[in-house]
Amino acid sequence: MKITRLFVLCSLSFALVFASVYPLCARAPKTEKITFSSNRDGNWEIYVMNPDGSDQVNLTRHKAADYSAVWSPTGEHILFVSNRDGLRDLFLMDADGRNVRRVFKKKAQRVEPTWAPDGQRIAYHAEMPQWSIQTGTIHGIGGAQVALAEAQGGNPSWSPDGEEIAFVAGAHSRRIYIAELRSRTKRAFLPNEASWMYGPAWSPDGTKLAFSWLKWGLGGRDTIHVANRDGSGLKQIGKPALGIFQLAWSPDGEKLVYTAEVVDRDRQIVTIDLQTRRKKQLTRRGLNLTPSWFNPAFATLPVEPQPQLLTTVWGKMKAD
Repeated sequence: MKITRLFVLCSLSFALVFASVYPLCARAPKTEKITFSSNRDGNWEIYVMNPDGSDQVNLTRHKAADYSAVWSPTGEHILFVSNRDGLRDLFLMDADGRNVRRVFKKKAQRVEPTWAPDGQRIAYHAEMPQWSIQTGTIHGIGGAQVALAEAQGGNPSWSPDGEEIAFVAGAHSRRIYIAELRSRTKRAFLPNEASWMYGPAWSPDGTKLAFSWLKWGLGGRDTIHVANRDGSGLKQIGKPALGIFQLAWSPDGEKLVYTAEVVDRDRQIVTIDLQTRRKKQLTRRGLNLTPSWFNPAFATLPVEPQPQLLTTVWGKMKAD
């Protein structure tokens, strides 16, 4: 009888921890969605829309500034930046905007989040105290420095195989670097090309990087470029524009979505088809930034977390 009661108590405790770490009410969208941030109502909020720009819905509705939203690999959660507790820091919410919570208990300036493909780890640009690329877990554990990156750098993007993080650094010019997590080394991406590259984004299959490149010879205009992981096969996508920022791939790898400066200081969300080079502007009201694309057909993780990861998290939670 005592053993049975002990088993029940242990099971209930495990279930409570499991539910607190993985809210049971979180559900991924059943159709493709793009998240983005917009100030159309006079305040920065997180919105979601269909890939054709229809059905634009405000998820956050908070007086703070909310932006830089990124879908989790399963689409159940959205990681974003908010200053609702003072400093710009990382928050997590369910896909429908509910259950908003801080990622880290200890406050710090953390921005530009990106997910690891396992859905457990994240990388971000943080001031700790120097600006650097950091990694941690979605449960607020960790804070390991990957590489220094000035306040004007950052833009981390975690590779689909989980082995590398692309980011931007350089005090007087901007260049893309790739940090190899196992060897703890970094290398310059396209080291023989001119600098001023921004916003690296891995293709869904991990074979390519897309990025924005400021070309001074083109009158200070930005261009989208794509190159293979090793730097080969460099090619320009579309024509130069006033500004191109914050690129992300469609999950099928056929399109890019990004922030474009369509006219001076008017930034909108745009998609471009990589085959036809056809563009489509998705937003028109206010300033619109930081798109992220989710398609349930390409969700790669099971709904349930891996038990060994949960056990590790539980042990670290107790230690804290």
